Amino acid sequence: MKNKVIVFDLDGTLLGANNEIIGGTETLNCLDSLQQMGWTLAICTGRLDHDILKIEEQYKLKIEHRISQNGAVCMKGQQLIATLIDKQEAINIYKEIQKEDIRIELNTVSNRYWKSERDPAFPSELYDSHIICKDFDKLILYQPAVLFLVIGTEDKLRSIETYINTTYQKTKAVMTSSTSLEIMHKDASKGNAVKMLYPKSEVYAIGDSPNDFDMFPIAKKGYLVANKPCQFPCAQKESILEALKDIIKINKEDR
Repeated sequence: MKNKVIVFDLDGTLLGANNEIIGGTETLNCLDSLQQMGWTLAICTGRLDHDILKIEEQYKLKIEHRISQNGAVCMKGQQLIATLIDKQEAINIYKEIQKEDIRIELNTVSNRYWKSERDPAFPSELYDSHIICKDFDKLILYQPAVLFLVIGTEDKLRSIETYINTTYQKTKAVMTSSTSLEIMHKDASKGNAVKMLYPKSEVYAIGDSPNDFDMFPIAKKGYLVANKPCQFPCAQKESILEALKDIIKINKEDR
């Protein structure tokens, strides 16, 4: 019998705007029930790995493997697997984009580097790993750099996205919201991470954003918990709670 896995996103899927569990205790009870039935839980998020650990600890979830930074960093048991941004391309990209009126942050495997403190209104993480650093050139050279997070107006970010995606061979830019853009290795994605970690498993994927969508084609069933168009077949549900209830129903029917 194939191992059955539920892979779910955090922001907008499991967590609301204030880091609360969407669906509350009922959602947690569904996750616990599925684990009791033998299902494996996996989190796949744009956050850093430490926030997955905080969620696991706070809500007593047993997470087998952890996928962070939108698929660029994976924890397979005690083994860390990272798809790092190409150093030379990153140096060239940073040289160009720093000329623009935008905020640039740099993520390594375990930390976020900022040149200045964030606006207090910016969504907060569960574990604060940020470090203030002015010299990003040295960071790129000497640290395991994963991605740039760029914050600005939509028009400016669309222009940078086009520039990156038409100029560089090993790097891609992806809009993660109307005011945020991620620049990372072209092979880093949630879908690729799930394929690598669960090649022979029966996967059910739950997400709310375009960076979740590439999990859907490799899943037995994908659930979109947002009112957004998606190019891949998926079931649209109001929330993660409704998706989990559907998976529990499927599990009972398969017995």
